[in-house]
Amino acid sequence: MATPDTRDQIHAGEEGLNVEGGLKHEGGVVLKSAHDKLGLLASVWKFRKAVFVCNLLCIAAAADGYQIVLNGNVIANQGFINHVGFPNAKGVYTLNANYTALWGALQSLGQLIGMLSLNIVSDRIGRKATLYVLWVILAASLIMETLVRDWKDWAGAKLLAGIGVGGIQSTLPVYITEWSPANIRGGMVLLYGFWNSWGKFLPPMVLTLVQASDPLNYKVPIYTQWGFLGLMLPVFLWLPETAAYYASRELDEKGKETLRRVNGNVEGYDVETEYAIIRNTIMEERRQNSHAQETGAKQVLMSYLECLQGVNAKRTLGSTLPICAQQLAGLAFLNTYASLFFRQAGFSNAFLITTILAIISLVVSVTLILATDRFGRRPVVLVGTVTDTIMLLIVAVLGFVSMTDPLKGFLIFVGCVWSFFNSALGQLGWAFVGEVASQRLRARTAGLASAFSVVFGLIFNTTVPYMLDPQTANWNYKTGFLFSGTGLAVAVLIFLYTPEPAQRNPAEMDEMYRKGIPAWKMKSYMTEVQRQNGV
Repeated sequence: MATPDTRDQIHAGEEGLNVEGGLKHEGGVVLKSAHDKLGLLASVWKFRKAVFVCNLLCIAAAADGYQIVLNGNVIANQGFINHVGFPNAKGVYTLNANYTALWGALQSLGQLIGMLSLNIVSDRIGRKATLYVLWVILAASLIMETLVRDWKDWAGAKLLAGIGVGGIQSTLPVYITEWSPANIRGGMVLLYGFWNSWGKFLPPMVLTLVQASDPLNYKVPIYTQWGFLGLMLPVFLWLPETAAYYASRELDEKGKETLRRVNGNVEGYDVETEYAIIRNTIMEERRQNSHAQETGAKQVLMSYLECLQGVNAKRTLGSTLPICAQQLAGLAFLNTYASLFFRQAGFSNAFLITTILAIISLVVSVTLILATDRFGRRPVVLVGTVTDTIMLLIVAVLGFVSMTDPLKGFLIFVGCVWSFFNSALGQLGWAFVGEVASQRLRARTAGLASAFSVVFGLIFNTTVPYMLDPQTANWNYKTGFLFSGTGLAVAVLIFLYTPEPAQRNPAEMDEMYRKGIPAWKMKSYMTEVQRQNGV
């Protein structure tokens, strides 16, 4: 554990140094790294090992996407239906609609449990140890899927898979945020979306190939999930713990050692100075929130409540809005109808449609990774939400006219534009989760933001089928009016509460929120951290 003398070694000779209980305040300590001035390519090359660490971890993101899509599609395999279904009056095996609804609900419940509980585990035992917990949970779910006997086994597997996926979704952005250099942090977090998109693209291909060779074979697709899990274990074993976690636990020697392991060979990188930046940022947060010390279940609950109070409520809202924007901009509606637009225009090959939409998602991922740290994230989220809202309104209006061939072609264009920007919202949202929250409450905020997104998804995935069903509401394309309204509302909230985190480190975000700087002014605001450290 670091002593006050150790902490005072860094820049102790600077004028205006203010020390209180071993804590060096903004007036006398470097809180922003000189490396933050590097450009995109220079940062990637100089910190190539950290970039490699982030990419390795994102294998888990690919597993997340693969498992969600495969589990949702393999139940349509007739072999699976024959195994866990029930014969109808004609002797044909079908799935019980109540059980399929239960499977979906249990997976969503599992995601909520994983998002809200495993971030507590992450803060207690560390990010790396939490990855082991996630691996065990996912392995247990795959064992149940592999040995499935009836609908009950599949229900248990879906619950465990949901917990594991929810834990991945709330843990990975935090880990990547804590390892990435500030000036390429957005691109690194967006690697999650890139690899997740690849994971989602593969299941339809696997299922199509199996369907062509053995239509009743449902086991091979399930077995393929073990490939991702097998890759994850050695990766998790090799990955280092984050320096930010060690700093929060005052395990300073371990924190410096893990920094040295990843960045020790970087030219001009001073481990003592860079660790001091991390350590003092956390200490300043503690000084501002000296009452908040987690020592038991009550304090953990209070830390969640703290995310919803005062300045932290604004930070939680700013973190949550971008990731929820995807759902509020019509994901449950047009994610289904985008495929319908293609089929109406004569594209009958389901895999071809999936491939086109997957390519759109991958193009979005690469574009955002290359551009987000240079041009910012807030404008993309705002433009994406507004554009999706306009596309939804167009779809709704077209619900009042007869479908001609030119209109069908136009709807494909509308669907592709909507898909492009909605994919951007889904991928970019994870960057805000890790960047806007304070270091102390980052894992809690990530859990809450992810959980709110799942809740919206559960609500819309349950209600939208009734809106579209000809036997019930039969809103058809007019459902776009509902989502254009929710899209407009979330766009206004994003403008008011979601800041621009690009090129900002945690100390700068802390300062701007502490001073009450409006979200729309944060991009151009000159912080004291910048002035005092000459960056």
